[in-house]
Amino acid sequence: MDFYIDQLRTSTHLKNILTRVRSRTGIQNMNVICRWGFCLSLKQTSLPRDIDEKLDGVTIDYDTFAGKNKIIYTQLLVNNMVKHNVEITRRSLAKYLNSHVNRGINIIYNNKLKSITGLLLLTKQ
Repeated sequence: MDFYIDQLRTSTHLKNILTRVRSRTGIQNMNVICRWGFCLSLKQTSLPRDIDEKLDGVTIDYDTFAGKNKIIYTQLLVNNMVKHNVEITRRSLAKYLNSHVNRGINIIYNNKLKSITGLLLLTKQ
């Protein structure tokens, strides 16, 4: 099965949070912050909640989000969905990518991280 994801989309609220995290941590590229958020969300034991906000904030091409590790990020998402018995479709892949990034960025923001070192420490918890 070919797992294709077109874009990562966020709400305006998450776009504002990304801007704050970017200024706090000094990480200039939102796609890098989104990768960290995605991984932090996958670390949680439950599925993220559905996003019930309009996805009109930041749009990041999936190739930009995942970079040279596209296969790895895609497989991490698929494995998490299989673990939670979620049917894998193009639509569900996009939905859960957006949901994981949303939850992860909120984890970063709520921990009031101010540096890359803080992100590394958060991953060890």
